[in-house]
Amino acid sequence: MSSRQNARYAALDAYLDDRRAEGYSVETRTDSQAVIVRRDRLGFATRWFGRGGSRRLVISVDQDGAVTSIAAEPRRW
Repeated sequence: MSSRQNARYAALDAYLDDRRAEGYSVETRTDSQAVIVRRDRLGFATRWFGRGGSRRLVISVDQDGAVTSIAAEPRRW
């Protein structure tokens, strides 16, 4: 792994560690991208009333190590 790839991986690791501390868990992950989710404590009730029940984010890190996050599509069952 090159030093640039190591920097990207380390930047993503640090970001994910911070989000885990906020209650998120990692759904999927590659070297430069991850999908994380945070479930509401009352997820069953919020799903019942049409408000979701979880928050999903796509996390990406660019070649310079800058991390961005965007809302992910709801999971389709």
